[in-house]
Amino acid sequence: MLEISYEIEDDSFYLYSCAELKAREREFVPAVKLERMSSSAGMEEFLKVLGETFYAPDAGVIEAKKNFEEVMISHYREIIEYLMKRLKPGHRNLIHVLFFEEFLHNMKLILKSSLLEKGYPDLYIPLRYSYDMVTAALRTGKYENIEEPIPELIEYIRQLTGLKEVEDYRKLELDFESLYIRKMLEVAGSIGRKMITGYMRHRIDLINIEIIYRNRYLKEESGFIHLLHRGGFLDLKLLEELESESMDYIVRVLEGTEYGGVATRGAQQLFTECTFAAFEKDRNLYFIDYFDRIKYSVSNLEKVFQFFLKKKMELININIIYNGIKYNTSRSKLDCRVG
Repeated sequence: MLEISYEIEDDSFYLYSCAELKAREREFVPAVKLERMSSSAGMEEFLKVLGETFYAPDAGVIEAKKNFEEVMISHYREIIEYLMKRLKPGHRNLIHVLFFEEFLHNMKLILKSSLLEKGYPDLYIPLRYSYDMVTAALRTGKYENIEEPIPELIEYIRQLTGLKEVEDYRKLELDFESLYIRKMLEVAGSIGRKMITGYMRHRIDLINIEIIYRNRYLKEESGFIHLLHRGGFLDLKLLEELESESMDYIVRVLEGTEYGGVATRGAQQLFTECTFAAFEKDRNLYFIDYFDRIKYSVSNLEKVFQFFLKKKMELININIIYNGIKYNTSRSKLDCRVG
């Protein structure tokens, strides 16, 4: 098992923000109300329960737009605005760590758009920068008002799309994703907080475990060694040696790691109707436990990050429930995904 000691130092700079966020904990939706939402017989009942929570003012937008995603993105942008105002300049890259998947999604979308010479503005997640702003930067190479690491990533996309012939689009996407993950590990390290860097390294480990499971589930003949990412805590050689092993053996090995619970439950549910959704839920719960070790500290960057990580997970859960109600997803499948 991985044993890492984190000495969490309080930082008076974040005293007011942490006190404010402590008071804001009442915003979080109690588990019993999430349970009632997922048990709703229809959209009317779901919105009624939502109306009893912090998100009551959003009910009108949800009804008008017929989706929860716009509400979710609106709250994401509020989080980013808060962090831009409250974080030290050297800590603002925490935004890229918090919204790891969303920025990756956007950059891969820009890569696809450039390769296929098509626009996908409706699929873009407008967080810090608009679709037009990013595509203009890609086109011109000018990055006014766009902060690192986005310019470096866009420049790499320019290099990839500048190739005369592209034989394997999937390989290009995988190469970019590998670069992105390496960059995000650098970004986490630049913040200078051991626990934030550790969070990113744990993310890489869990990404690699999911890659292995997907490879086994889909029975891909190409194997998974070339798909694994460096930078996690797990020895990459250990993971590479699993390529020729059975799924049962892989699970037994991973069971003895820091991620034993996630790996075991993920494998058990992988071949049920839950598929990968349960793995994502357990991954989120793992990070809730990871940050639980700072509960006795008073004010620091980690407590700010923990609050908004929980807020983001909550928004994702409500979005899953909303879409489950909208598309008549079975209760068992919702239970697999929400936690």
